[in-house]
Amino acid sequence: MSTWVAAVVETAGRADFWEIARNHGVQATIADVPKYALIECDAGFDFQASVRLAEALSRDLGTTSLGFVVQTNADVHELHAFSSGPAVRRLAYSRDSGGWLQVEGTAQPWERAYFFDEAGSTKTDDSGRWPDMLWDDLSDEDLARYEAAKAAGDPATVMDWMHPSSTAPMHRVCGFLGIHADRPAGSWRKPSLWSRVFGRG
Repeated sequence: MSTWVAAVVETAGRADFWEIARNHGVQATIADVPKYALIECDAGFDFQASVRLAEALSRDLGTTSLGFVVQTNADVHELHAFSSGPAVRRLAYSRDSGGWLQVEGTAQPWERAYFFDEAGSTKTDDSGRWPDMLWDDLSDEDLARYEAAKAAGDPATVMDWMHPSSTAPMHRVCGFLGIHADRPAGSWRKPSLWSRVFGRG
């Protein structure tokens, strides 16, 4: 089982980025300010913590951000994108609840990387592996439609065949944004009861 709760924040290269992030409980793990900062959340069972963090930082910085939750044991993916505060995109998938529960807002540039595994191939005579988001029992006609959607970078017509079941799609998003997924720039931990009551760490 793998659970990944994190936010990706556009920093705009602001010198005060880490100061603003600290105001929201983020601790830096690097000294510099990257173009996009991956902030991992030690949120316990508060899976929406990354979404709230992404929204707050997007608002305070006037930039874009993405809060996400991935649970591979239940094939759950939830992604919320923000621009200067307001939500601009929401995607939610749950295998046990019937698939895509929420597809709202404007498609974002990173979605091509999320939905389409460029290393995967539906061609049987190709040595590539099967795309990780694609069901494996599709007709030749369906596969042709998928390849057309992949070439266009638009999954809208083939969403019913897409099922995120690993952390790979979010690793691709990180790569698209120039982030090393295994090297977060910061971390956020849910405040303890002690700190919430007495204002201490």
